[in-house]
Amino acid sequence: MGGIRVDEVVTGTTAEELVGHMQDRAASEANFLVGAFIRRMSPLQFAQEAARRYNTATGENNPIPATCDDFVKLGIAKNLATEVND
Repeated sequence: MGGIRVDEVVTGTTAEELVGHMQDRAASEANFLVGAFIRRMSPLQFAQEAARRYNTATGENNPIPATCDDFVKLGIAKNLATEVND
């Protein structure tokens, strides 16, 4: 969304770690000011803002995640992410 397309595999042992990887990628793709704003967020704040923006862009009314795990589960439910276990 917003011109940023991420099609890669990220690994982590916690949902916070996974969201942190997404956050780093989004910050690196954004312009300097937006990237700085993204970097100052916690992973949960990033997940909540991403969910808000997704809802606005799609017209959906998904719940704002209370945890990073909720955010990852939302991404999987919306077919925006796939869980792969080794």
